[in-house]
Amino acid sequence: MAAPLIISQYWASDAGDPDMAIAELKLRLCGQNELPSHVTLISAGEVCVLLDPLVIEFHQWLSDQCEITFISAACTSFHAGILDFYHSDLSATVVISLELNKSFQQGCLNSLGIGNDSEQDGLDVVPSIGFIALKRSLGDCRPAPHELVVEQCEVFSQQAGMNGTLELIRQLYQELADLPEHVLPVSFDISSNWGKSLLLGLDNRLAANHRPIDWLSSIESCQRHYLSLKPLFELQLYSQKLKQNSLLLFTLGGGGRVGMLQLGRNAEGSIELPDASFEHQSLANDIDSYKLALSLYQNDKSAYYQQIRATLKYPRSRYRGKKNHYFKWQTNHSIKQPIRKNTRGVNA
Repeated sequence: MAAPLIISQYWASDAGDPDMAIAELKLRLCGQNELPSHVTLISAGEVCVLLDPLVIEFHQWLSDQCEITFISAACTSFHAGILDFYHSDLSATVVISLELNKSFQQGCLNSLGIGNDSEQDGLDVVPSIGFIALKRSLGDCRPAPHELVVEQCEVFSQQAGMNGTLELIRQLYQELADLPEHVLPVSFDISSNWGKSLLLGLDNRLAANHRPIDWLSSIESCQRHYLSLKPLFELQLYSQKLKQNSLLLFTLGGGGRVGMLQLGRNAEGSIELPDASFEHQSLANDIDSYKLALSLYQNDKSAYYQQIRATLKYPRSRYRGKKNHYFKWQTNHSIKQPIRKNTRGVNA
């Protein structure tokens, strides 16, 4: 359990043309020596992405070759995928993020009041795709020069109530106050009222204690929102810094979550990741609920948003303050093959 986790390969790309993006993803997966027996699919909007015919076809292609688990924890889903693998008996997995079909994903954000509808925070989804190949370090085998070590991985969760933000700031401050010089933190600046207040409060506390942080810029300081793929795009952006440093990547997630992921090349000794918990969910029930939401879109947008909110797990108040918690669906051979001529999603 304490053997370091190694990222042997990673890749992320915009998916403005989703057919081309899926095709490139398949090529990159086939370019590995062999696919592991298990693959983890993730998406910030939970299983709504599995209504997309292109995703269903990809899922079928993948399920013919390996076992699939679907995991989500809002935009901190990569962190959840890493923790799930760490606490499993698997020796390897690939965590694939499918942030496809903008209309589905944007509908989730808009239903929570943080999307691009009028008088919302303005988060505008960038359809994207990416993956990390994970394995365990074996014995004294050191990572190859291109490989990375998962040095930290955690999902903080803001408690409910007036003191929740202050307590979350305190926890983040503890992580940053004595940060080693070789660890470079990446900002979580984002077009979100909650996120900006959290970052301001954290910076003020660091300054007041004479521990100011020189943040690397967030890729989401504008309104473009990469959902769960933020850490991968930033990993690619700052990859040259990993020659001498570690990167500390922060990701804000819905329902008061903050994901922290530190990647570097330190494979000395054991690396303990925190305990985690999850809940199994019904794929059939959730797919039916999203289909109901889509049926409401044209005639009653308010009811459409309400149905999405009722289906999403991560915003629910009972999960507030629950660190390293995520949701899991088993999907193998349980998704019907679509007719490709059907239109994907709705026009949001």
